[in-house]
Amino acid sequence: MKKVLLLFTLLLLATSILQAQDIPNNAAYNSRMDSLKTVFSDIMKEWNRAIPPHNVEAMRLEKEAKAHPELQDSLLAIAGRERETAREIMAALQARINSNSEERQALRDRYALVFEDAFPYFLARKQYTKDSLSVLLKSASAEIRHSRQGKALRKYIKNRQLSEGDHFRTFPCWTPDGRRFNWSHCKGKKVFLIHDGLWCMNHGLDKTALRKYLEFITKTAPDCFPLIVVDCLTLEELKAAVEEFELQAFCVVSEFQKDAGTLNWLYNDTTTPTCHYLDENRAIMFVTEGIEPEILEHQFLGIK
Repeated sequence: MKKVLLLFTLLLLATSILQAQDIPNNAAYNSRMDSLKTVFSDIMKEWNRAIPPHNVEAMRLEKEAKAHPELQDSLLAIAGRERETAREIMAALQARINSNSEERQALRDRYALVFEDAFPYFLARKQYTKDSLSVLLKSASAEIRHSRQGKALRKYIKNRQLSEGDHFRTFPCWTPDGRRFNWSHCKGKKVFLIHDGLWCMNHGLDKTALRKYLEFITKTAPDCFPLIVVDCLTLEELKAAVEEFELQAFCVVSEFQKDAGTLNWLYNDTTTPTCHYLDENRAIMFVTEGIEPEILEHQFLGIK
């Protein structure tokens, strides 16, 4: 089962991302980042210039002390002070390096959507308030705001997400023959909607497992209408999925929005497969991550 991996994304998102403001333009960002990089370079030059002489002098004095035992105490004392001076300079410079790195990371995080893909933030949407995401999206470039993921993020922010107890809202999608799917085919039936994740339902590496299970379900409960929504971008990908998992006998559709479709932004599916169980009146009775036979067969379809 495909689980959304948020850890990497969350590690990159500092708290400052929630304080994002509109960035004036790319030139301003680049100017500030270049300035911070110049400061970092200057710090490293100072490091290489200021620290080695003290360590070199300490080593000279320590060697001298071995050659002149009668002066050992005084020479080693001076050598110790040289090394302490080197450590103090190193600590001070390291603090400046850390501060500079934090500033650069904060700048990248604060205006991440200006230059980066919106998708990692769309995936992480459950971790943030909609107000925070709205402010972040406003800092994005027009290109990213108008991207597939940017539009999905905006729709997620503006709409109330639907779940169990709500009435299912249909959306435009297409069948493998390129025709727009007619939702009236579901009228009067219990719809078992599977949102993608086909590849993780190949029990025992048997890609026909889902087909065989759906054949059992529809034979046992004729009023059940399985509907499989595939996350892909092209008709060719949709056809390939049908062929690979031998689903020709079932209704397989796609919005061709990949991971930024209606099931993602309106129904908040962040895991695939996510299953939606709709009664005859299209009310959402259950939502589960993956197929739950107990819920599907007994609670939803009443199979004994």
